[in-house]
Amino acid sequence: MTALLAAAFASGAISAHAFGTEEDQAQTPLYSEFKKLDKNSDGKLTRQESVRDHDIGPNFDKADTDKNDALSAKEYSEFKSGMQQARVESFLDDSSVTAKVKAELLKDDGMKALAIKVQTHHGQVILSGFVDTEAQARRAVEIASSVRGVLSVKNSLVVKG
Repeated sequence: MTALLAAAFASGAISAHAFGTEEDQAQTPLYSEFKKLDKNSDGKLTRQESVRDHDIGPNFDKADTDKNDALSAKEYSEFKSGMQQARVESFLDDSSVTAKVKAELLKDDGMKALAIKVQTHHGQVILSGFVDTEAQARRAVEIASSVRGVLSVKNSLVVKG
């Protein structure tokens, strides 16, 4: 029975430690950024101190969840983490859209042999490269426009000859 209790306490201690101690959290890159911005070292960021951070500066009110006109290290870290996550998701979404557009172009018999480059930035697809006819260029734009996630298509295709 004693061994069972000891094992239970040990596993609880291990799982609690897995989340990190305050000392561990103080070593994170976001905490280091926070400390650099906190010029007066009072443990909070004022609106003026935060303007040097391109994510926080224009979004101070959103980051200030407790509405005390100052950001704690926790508020700063949570907001910055959310912004970084959004950037990753946007990149993954753009990569997915690019892959889908390329796949649809390859499925089309008139597009298979063409070397059309596809790039996506925030849902805007950019088609570039060379095509044989104006009709192929229009068809490529039509195909790209039909893919879910495409907000707009910029046609930079050049007709050969």
